[in-house]
Amino acid sequence: MSKKIELEASRDFGDILNDTFVLVRQNFSPLLKAFFVICGVFLLSSIFTSALYNLNNQEPYFTFIYGFISLVISLLNGSAIHLTVLSYYALYKEKGNNPPSVIEVWNYFKYYYFRVLMTQFLLTIGVVIGFFLCFFPGIYLAIVFSLVTPIMVMENGNLEYSFKKAFKIIKGNWWFTFGTILLTGLLVIVFVLALMAPSMVIYGGSQWISGTNLTTFGSILQAVILNLSNILSILPLSALTLVYFSIIEEKEGNSLIKRMQSFGVKETDSTNTLTEEY
Repeated sequence: MSKKIELEASRDFGDILNDTFVLVRQNFSPLLKAFFVICGVFLLSSIFTSALYNLNNQEPYFTFIYGFISLVISLLNGSAIHLTVLSYYALYKEKGNNPPSVIEVWNYFKYYYFRVLMTQFLLTIGVVIGFFLCFFPGIYLAIVFSLVTPIMVMENGNLEYSFKKAFKIIKGNWWFTFGTILLTGLLVIVFVLALMAPSMVIYGGSQWISGTNLTTFGSILQAVILNLSNILSILPLSALTLVYFSIIEEKEGNSLIKRMQSFGVKETDSTNTLTEEY
């Protein structure tokens, strides 16, 4: 069995990609369990609204209503997925590279959720404004803002602290972060297209031949496949976690400092260690 991935380490681009796949593979079962238990309600809500839209997208009045509901659910769902993965890795590090239980992840989740939800909402507005300002400011801000939530969860920071630190640590690391997000994002897109291809061919072809809309079963199937593909977001979020720790290690050298401070210190029973209550 390969050695467990240490999060606090300086990595280059190749190491980030390689360690991302190893990290996800090593934690696949417990991470997926936490994902479905915590995010299951959000996924079901998203599946329901997507299927409803597929069945009623010919009704003009429904488009506006669905657009608003879909936006709200997407924000709730995206924040939940983002936070679940980050909470898992925060606990993974805290427990000495051992997988946390679902209850432990849930305790982190409920402590941070509304803080992360509001943060994601404000950051989305900022990115949208940036895209309206000649497009490129939006891309720049999207990469910087991608580090805000990891900082908030890993360092228990508020919005102001996390926002300022994201701009501070991104200096000299923007392209590194951008490349990681771009490549892992493209991999997710390829996987999603591969999952969607069979249903698109079968039901898209039947629509073209018959000239009719999707059947109820086809609408639900597309909604289920599309929303379950959110599981694949674990990959870029895992890569982003490693990017965050790599940048922090280069900027602050936290793990090196901890190792130096531990020299000559007698180990204590980890079961007696007090942890912060959430």
